[in-house]
Amino acid sequence: KMRIYISKISIAVIAFIVITATFAFAQSRVAVLPFENKDGKLSLNVIAYKLQDSLTKSLIAKDPEEKYYRVVPIDSIEALLAQFNLDPTNPQYASDVWKAVKQLHIKYVLLGNFNVNSGNFLINAYIFNVHTKIAVPRYQAKDIFKTEEKVMESIPEIIESIIGFWIK
Repeated sequence: KMRIYISKISIAVIAFIVITATFAFAQSRVAVLPFENKDGKLSLNVIAYKLQDSLTKSLIAKDPEEKYYRVVPIDSIEALLAQFNLDPTNPQYASDVWKAVKQLHIKYVLLGNFNVNSGNFLINAYIFNVHTKIAVPRYQAKDIFKTEEKVMESIPEIIESIIGFWIK
């Protein structure tokens, strides 16, 4: 009986260790949101979503086995933004987006913005800790200048600037 008792305790301890390790080493859930169009021109709204889509695909491609992070699918994000009636062209988007992000149960969110000046886009992207709502200082892509035709060429630059946060 003593062996059976010790065996049950051993199984319980092993199960506890496995569960604890699973949570300790679980990858972070990450969401990429549409970029904020600070220019305000409606014709540029499509770029906000193209940047989101391309960054999402690039992040997935960098960690296809989800070893370091798991990217929330865009359709889940779109549904939530619609539920909260959030629009990246709205000036309150930057502050109101936190209501939606909280519902995603994620640890980090990739937020960005762009503005147009003399035909050149100024693009910025930041990883935010959802709990603190503070951008991670070292892993930001700031002051990327591209013409409208080359806006999507900013994707590798953004990925290069932020990926080290997860993959060392």
